Amino acid sequence: MNRALLHVAALALPLLGLGASWLTTARASRQGTEWEVPVNGYDPRDFLQGHYVMFRYDWPGLERGSGQAQDLCLEGRAPRIERVQPAAAACRYRIAVATGPWGGRLYASQDSALRMQQQLVDPKQQGVLRFRLRPDGRIVPLGLTFRPRPAEPAVTR
Repeated sequence: MNRALLHVAALALPLLGLGASWLTTARASRQGTEWEVPVNGYDPRDFLQGHYVMFRYDWPGLERGSGQAQDLCLEGRAPRIERVQPAAAACRYRIAVATGPWGGRLYASQDSALRMQQQLVDPKQQGVLRFRLRPDGRIVPLGLTFRPRPAEPAVTR
């Protein structure tokens, strides 16, 4: 009987560990604040991406290339981002530089991934990514919607 109990325990312990790991990961992915950020598509020429839609963030108020080596700070009231800047010491909504704050990918079915990729390259459409910013600064993409792209302001000379 003791030997049978040891076999059951030997089988149950890894399953319990796996279950605890899954619960911890699932809980962490649901924590955080949801935001929306404009995105632009790009062609990475990497055909091994499967059903992922590849995009680049268009952070409001931040020029591409600035803040690349440091964390970023979101300003605004969720889900609307008013401005993004390199993070200072006091930042309530910090994006960890390890997240890759310039580009990302979103898993989608094959049909919707192809449709979204086509919409991202359409100059009349503006992609808007809804994401969750976790307390550890990681971005979790949730969904991609499209709106008419705002008109460029007229340049006066």
